[in-house]
Amino acid sequence: MAWLCMLFAAGAVLLWAISLGRILSFPAPSCLPPVPGFLPPLRGDRRSRNVLLVVAHPDDESMFFAPTILFLKSKGHSIHVLCMSQGNADGLGTTRKEELYHACDSLKIPHEQVKILDHPKLQDGFHEKWDHGLLAELTMEHVQLWAIDMVVATSWKPYELSKFSAIFFS
Repeated sequence: MAWLCMLFAAGAVLLWAISLGRILSFPAPSCLPPVPGFLPPLRGDRRSRNVLLVVAHPDDESMFFAPTILFLKSKGHSIHVLCMSQGNADGLGTTRKEELYHACDSLKIPHEQVKILDHPKLQDGFHEKWDHGLLAELTMEHVQLWAIDMVVATSWKPYELSKFSAIFFS
């Protein structure tokens, strides 16, 4: 039975790698309508993009995205991080915030390209419900502020899955 789980995991990783390769091999994502203000022209003759990584709380950037960040940085893309909460469920928000900045230092992401929110309606915890409209609004605000070309967001915990559906479907 364990081999079946491993096969499924390997297939998921392969699908992710193929999808990322396809996204980066095109000058503009074909799944988006051509809205002039949303996807600005790429800089020069390079295929460099401003990529926004949206995470629920500190440590997600390292646990789920470190290989993606390192790959994108190696290809010349500029990474921005929008963290939706300080991860203060256990009262360690200040510590976790500093850990995120240290992780971004290690990943060569400048502090001015990292934003950690502390919105009263976006507090960390298993029983917290986040407003989809607010998530979409805050994400789009930073997409425009940082001239973002591509948004990468995900979550693995059941209570967070609904949080990020707003980013893609609002």
